Amino acid sequence: MVTVYLIRHGETEWNLRGIHQGHMDSNLTPKGKEQANGLGNRFLESEISFDAIYSSDLGRALKTAEQICTPIGQEKLIQKDSSLRERSLGHIEGLTYQELADQMPEDYRRHVSGDPDYRPEGGESWRDFLNRSESSLKEIALRHNDEKILCVTHGGFVSMALRFCLNINLQDKRRFSIPNTAVNVFEFHAEGGWKLLTWGDISHFKNGEILDEML
Repeated sequence: MVTVYLIRHGETEWNLRGIHQGHMDSNLTPKGKEQANGLGNRFLESEISFDAIYSSDLGRALKTAEQICTPIGQEKLIQKDSSLRERSLGHIEGLTYQELADQMPEDYRRHVSGDPDYRPEGGESWRDFLNRSESSLKEIALRHNDEKILCVTHGGFVSMALRFCLNINLQDKRRFSIPNTAVNVFEFHAEGGWKLLTWGDISHFKNGEILDEML
């Protein structure tokens, strides 16, 4: 059995501007850094530490991992893993929804339709992404036995994890929120698969708006 803490990165500048990030990157906002540091302090106060720590190699996730791990003195354990990246959005990365609608109306229509097989040019479909997410998280979990691991990733990846854990169909509209740095805890059993223990715990947040948008 392996316990996996799955965390979305802190708020970014492009989150605030509604720009599709995908495999492109933007800096954490001061609030995003505060969210990550607050989570690290929460782990410290709760005496939570990890046997292994993985982070997407994209800067916003890696910076979040560093901010989380510094208070608990485990920043040297961070391993970069590109399989934890956000969904690749290909040629629509760097665009807002309005820019996408104006410049590529057919791509916009298919993008917002929720079609699980729509693949932006140079990117991944939701189905591609689900398969990658499930495969990579299982591969990471299988490296460990009776251990607690931390994975810092992205909103889309966390969403896929909940879907494959609870068997939520890709075509079902998302009815759950994924706040930045919320604590999501899964348990993996080699024989029995995934079990959800905790979802969306933001008890480390100070007062302020929760930004849920997955971009």
